[in-house]
Amino acid sequence: MTMSETACRFGSILKAVATSLQPPRLIISLLMVTVLMLGGQIWDGIAPATVSPEGLTAGVQGTSLGLEEEGVLRRAQRRWGEESSGEATPDVHSVLAMLESARLSGPVEDHSQIDRVIARIDQFRPRGAFESTILYIGLHFDLLVEGAVHFQPAAVYAALQGTFYDLPAHLWAAEQGWFLIIYGIFFLLVLSIAGGAMCRMEACQVSANERLTMREAMCHGLDAVWRSFGALVIPIMLAGIVCGVLLLIGLIFMSIPFLNVITALFYGLVLLVGFLLVFILLGYLISAIMLLPAVAVENCEGGDAMQRAYAYILNRPLHMLGSIVMGLIGLVLGWFVVQLVAVFTINMTAEVVGTWTMNDTYAHTGTLPGIFADVKQDGSAGNPIWYVDWGSSMVSWWVILVKYLVVGWIFSYLMAAGTRIYLLMRRACDGQDERLIWWPGMIPGTLAQEPSGSTEPDSDD
Repeated sequence: MTMSETACRFGSILKAVATSLQPPRLIISLLMVTVLMLGGQIWDGIAPATVSPEGLTAGVQGTSLGLEEEGVLRRAQRRWGEESSGEATPDVHSVLAMLESARLSGPVEDHSQIDRVIARIDQFRPRGAFESTILYIGLHFDLLVEGAVHFQPAAVYAALQGTFYDLPAHLWAAEQGWFLIIYGIFFLLVLSIAGGAMCRMEACQVSANERLTMREAMCHGLDAVWRSFGALVIPIMLAGIVCGVLLLIGLIFMSIPFLNVITALFYGLVLLVGFLLVFILLGYLISAIMLLPAVAVENCEGGDAMQRAYAYILNRPLHMLGSIVMGLIGLVLGWFVVQLVAVFTINMTAEVVGTWTMNDTYAHTGTLPGIFADVKQDGSAGNPIWYVDWGSSMVSWWVILVKYLVVGWIFSYLMAAGTRIYLLMRRACDGQDERLIWWPGMIPGTLAQEPSGSTEPDSDD
């Protein structure tokens, strides 16, 4: 294969920007993000918030508040809540709930003051695990894009390290280990269904220029959910087993006198076990983008998908590096376009429609500087009446829907680009054409026809 042919094939990864914008995929990704956000908000609603308001990097929120913070809570309790005979400082979350209730049922004249008190309390309230995780990921995604735009590999590396390595460590340090485990499983399960469906859509379009419907794609995602889930979980389980072996070595062999000397003598073997752990985790980080596409393309089991992805990386590491770089370029370019269109649509619509609107609906809804940024509200807007509150709330829901759609595009693009990368790596390593994928009637995990089945029409048609 000549250099020009290789560059042309790398360039085909950029086509994922266009295919990821197809409406059926955006709807699937929107549903996926909505389910993930709903699950995270439910978790924050029932689990105690222990994360510092300064973010995950600050660790656990202290149990005691300063005199100024306690004063804010007590004054809010005295003015808008029930009189309390006790001397204990009221709970932050109970005061916030009380203020929200007072805002809904109280006089309009108190709304602006209640909003200021809520904003003041929000500065020192402890954060939930999901809320803190979303903020953390948003900051590092912005760092990733900024590093790619300014050609700063160190920033890109810091963003990836912060997301895939530091984030679990920070959650654990913030006493959110159960969130890390339970929500992590929930995230992988939802990704297995929706991500598997989007990968299959891309594979069919690349192979036979066939566009699957949402129903067909979701049926495939549900049928292959446990194979896709296994592809994502098996490397984590293997890493956990190896990590457990290292922990036992430290607990048993390195803690007992004299036995620790013998273990130290053969510490080279322990280092080999540590290398195996690093190999599994590093391989998982690099190959993660190909695991779901492997299942979608080959209809193979999770272990087979892992074996294929790892083998392709070891066989053609530079080819994989070039594919990742091209995929990152497509992500940054597509993100600029998608975010630009979304933000301009939201803000320009609000400005034009709000020009002749004779109330403060759009002033309270605010403008959107970016998808991961907070809404900037007009501070001059005050004393809203009920229909202004209702109208601005409904407009805000639509704005949130657009934000979910843009975040969903990220998943749609990653699935499309990952599928193209997998097909390119398979061609480079195994010599198989990108148009050859599994169809119903073939043996799962192979491209061989079942004795009593028949394949789809020739993919060249």
